[in-house]
Amino acid sequence: MSKMSSDELVKFFEEVGFKVFLFEQDNEQCSELEMWTAGGVDMIIGLLPFKKVEFKKYVNEFDVDEQIDLHRQSKEYKDNFTISESLKDFTDFHNKLKEIVKVL
Repeated sequence: MSKMSSDELVKFFEEVGFKVFLFEQDNEQCSELEMWTAGGVDMIIGLLPFKKVEFKKYVNEFDVDEQIDLHRQSKEYKDNFTISESLKDFTDFHNKLKEIVKVL
């Protein structure tokens, strides 16, 4: 696996639909990646540091049930999504992230 520069990673993530916000923390290039689920949930992924391995780790550790529990704490979210809709939305989002990892 070849190492990608920050500029190459930014370009890649923007091409697959993320908004990329870069910042420096502890002398390392870090980022927040923002993308919405098909249902309209704003998902922000922090990569500390901004590296392919960190994105892959996030995707591998993504827990659909945890995301549902987290978002259903909001009354507005609960009013807009049934549990079944949440399950489909976050499962689809996770599958999309796994497809991005395959390309990465």
